[in-house]
Amino acid sequence: MIHVLLPLDVFRVSYDVAVGRPYSRLEELLLRLIAEEQGEGGRVFEELREAFQVHDRLLIEGLVTLLREGWVAMVQSDQDIRYVATHEGLVTISESRRPASLRVQKRQTSVVREMLSCQLARLSDLEVLRAEEVRRKTNRGAISFALGGRHHRKTLNGGETEWLLPRNADEQQWIRRIDSDAKLARGKYFLPLRVDLEEGTVLGLPGNWRHLTPLVLEEAEQQYQDLAVDADAQRRFDSMLKERETDRSRDRRTNGASVPRAVLATMPSIEATLHAGDSRRLAERALERVSGHVLIVSSRLDDAQVARVGEVVTSLQGRGVSVDVLWSGAEVQGEPRRRLVGALDSVRGRAMQGKVFFNKTPAAAKADFVLADTSNGPLAVLGGGLLSGAEQQQDLSPAVLVEDVRGLSTLALLASGWWQESPDGNAELAASRWRHLAERWVEEAALSLAAPGVEEPEDSWNASEPLILSSRSDAEEASSVSLLIGAEAAATRDRVMQSDGSRADRLGQTWDPVQVAATAGEWVVGVRSSSVSALSFHLRGRLAAELWQEVGVGSDRFGGG
Repeated sequence: MIHVLLPLDVFRVSYDVAVGRPYSRLEELLLRLIAEEQGEGGRVFEELREAFQVHDRLLIEGLVTLLREGWVAMVQSDQDIRYVATHEGLVTISESRRPASLRVQKRQTSVVREMLSCQLARLSDLEVLRAEEVRRKTNRGAISFALGGRHHRKTLNGGETEWLLPRNADEQQWIRRIDSDAKLARGKYFLPLRVDLEEGTVLGLPGNWRHLTPLVLEEAEQQYQDLAVDADAQRRFDSMLKERETDRSRDRRTNGASVPRAVLATMPSIEATLHAGDSRRLAERALERVSGHVLIVSSRLDDAQVARVGEVVTSLQGRGVSVDVLWSGAEVQGEPRRRLVGALDSVRGRAMQGKVFFNKTPAAAKADFVLADTSNGPLAVLGGGLLSGAEQQQDLSPAVLVEDVRGLSTLALLASGWWQESPDGNAELAASRWRHLAERWVEEAALSLAAPGVEEPEDSWNASEPLILSSRSDAEEASSVSLLIGAEAAATRDRVMQSDGSRADRLGQTWDPVQVAATAGEWVVGVRSSSVSALSFHLRGRLAAELWQEVGVGSDRFGGG
């Protein structure tokens, strides 16, 4: 067994956490009564007591809230204290919306990304070594023990980090903004591992990074001749680790039990389809509800799909909807790429109300989805077949419809990061658009208590609890969709295909470019790609079972997996 180092990048991520709630009906009516025909005098407490006929404590709490927000002020008039609405309070009333409280705090945290498959973790969840410490304790440079990195990305996509950023769950805080320019920390960082090439084991990986074992073993075997495996170097390394393990709690942390699984978001699923034709029609129905912007992300565009994009975009433009198209496909080179870009350019050049923007250089992202802004919040259709033609109607290409604000805000942040990685000169405009939409969606959801036009009962006057985002009923929990990226998606597919049961109880199928792994209770669907930016969805529950019944795994049509 030898000691090796897994190379890490450490990023300093700046972000804002917010906590807020809509003001109660009582607080809203207090503000309106104080502002109503107040003139120069305002209202005294006795007037408010007579008008509301509630306990003084409730009135006092409501006034304190309005005073703290700066919407009401106290003025002395002879022997009386009077309450008057401020300019900010009058503006709030004029906007005809429920007043809301919002508190924002700026935070920073450190996020680690390993360099074999780009898995992420909080720095605080790992016991890492710095290159300086390795040299000081072993008299060898860290490079003597380090595995080679396979991915050297110097940027960090904010959408990939949202699930890692600390927030106070008890206070119902949410992530309001993530700085798109995460700072790469100076110096070199490593995770110490123990590798047994004969037994094929790796010790020291976090619990949810165990799927990295084959990569670590492969790198260690390939670099064995270049690693410091002599007895003296290994003894010094072992001594260094023992010095660091000063108590049992640190030892447990080194074994990685606290690192969470890399799931970007988990959302209730509303509807699921199995075949490409149905998936395309699901996307068409969803786009009928669009009122703002639309983002179409495609893992691969050919001539037929570009024509289909043109049809969709033309229809949306005619309704005044603006569309962003993000496509990938490094294999598209030379004349095919020029033809593709020219076709997209001709769509954009049409004189219509809605605007069209697309990337001219293939994006690194490997994903297929449509994300849309509607009057009732965001919605998305994720999966393959969304741009399919008539000849692909019966291809196995599952898709899901979701409308979860928090999860789709994360998806918009992820897409914003993909746009930002594009070398195209004006890609930052699209990156900024989807970043701001993500922030707006989650904030509006947090600060709106009741649907427009819905009257609340009087007993809601004393409601002071913050809104819980993405709360789900038991019925909604019956079907859930998780967003997975890169190595986490591959690991989940492997786990599904290794589940108990016969081969007839599992379905592993690739219908280019869609890759599927499924059982009667769960489906993992994504792009057939080894890219660290390949996005997949993990469907579980009732809808997964319905798709399993529909596919008919035992039939001649799909085989036994």
